[in-house]
Amino acid sequence: MKKDPPKHAAPKHAAPSPKKAQAAAIDIPFVKIIALVILIVCIVILGKYFYEIFQAKKNHTDLRDLYNSRHSGQQTEITIPSPDEMTATVTAATTAENEVIGYEEFTDQTAATLPETTTVETTTTLPPRPIMDAAQALLDINPDTVGYVNIPGCVDEPVVKAKDNEWYLTHNFYGQERQCGTCFADYRNVVGDRERSDNIVLYAHDQKDGTMFGCLKWYRNSIYYWRENPFIYFNTNYADETYVIVSVFIVNALPEHDNGNLFDYNNYIDFAKDGKYSFKTFAHEIYERSHLHTGIDFNEEDAYLTLSTCAYDWDESRLVIVARRLRDGETTENMDLTGLEKNDNIKWPAIYYKYNGGSYIEPENR
Repeated sequence: MKKDPPKHAAPKHAAPSPKKAQAAAIDIPFVKIIALVILIVCIVILGKYFYEIFQAKKNHTDLRDLYNSRHSGQQTEITIPSPDEMTATVTAATTAENEVIGYEEFTDQTAATLPETTTVETTTTLPPRPIMDAAQALLDINPDTVGYVNIPGCVDEPVVKAKDNEWYLTHNFYGQERQCGTCFADYRNVVGDRERSDNIVLYAHDQKDGTMFGCLKWYRNSIYYWRENPFIYFNTNYADETYVIVSVFIVNALPEHDNGNLFDYNNYIDFAKDGKYSFKTFAHEIYERSHLHTGIDFNEEDAYLTLSTCAYDWDESRLVIVARRLRDGETTENMDLTGLEKNDNIKWPAIYYKYNGGSYIEPENR
């Protein structure tokens, strides 16, 4: 006997109630609207990202072409000024009265009346170097300009310096807020016409398109890249300078990645006579940490240039390249570049050995 369905049972294919149908009709357009808004936002973000990449690339090309069009194109070495460039100032002082006599007052008659204990000292005052045309072209756009750094086929950037090390991390050469930033010198550096810091430190992002310091990784990927590009040309606003690379290394930026130890290379601006920031400490660290040993000697009398950018071996790691300025008589043609060797005992931070094994062997002649 067939049972009748309950009186209150809904049929299997009953139409939705008017309220449910109305809610569904409202929900579908609302979801579509949300999806459309998300899509538009994504398109805007991507469009802004690619536009900034395009703009950064164009700015890079425009500034490079502007600088090169005003530059002689010939890299020159630092030379000692000739006597004609010097202005002599003669002073005389007596041991009794410590009297100082200016140049115009110092005559033969004056000299004849000076006691035997008088010493005559001759000092020289060099006139300021004129700003180079290429530098002036950049200064007209950005008065923070302090130079231009070039490694053929690798780095080609104007260099600025601000009142801190933050502004140009996120602002381009034209002062616009951009992710690419600008290559900049440490704010503590002196980059003048006659005076300079012992070690000028330059920072720039590791850009994926190869601009800024995006190609420096080639030095650590293959030590033989150094043979193709051992020199860095850093032109200040006043003179062309050439440097030879003596060290390439990866370092931690946080002490906890090396058992509380930190080689803060960026604080070796002017070497101390002894202690933590002495040249002896600096020289030992950059030599033992370097992926390559170039055979190029360097000492405390040399002027140094350091290039620093991000590395991705671990969070907050840095790729650092240190170079020394060519000495009097040295040129890119007569430098002996045959001493290149791979460093088989690299001094890595502890975090490297944690994930890769191995250990550093401290040299016996430490």
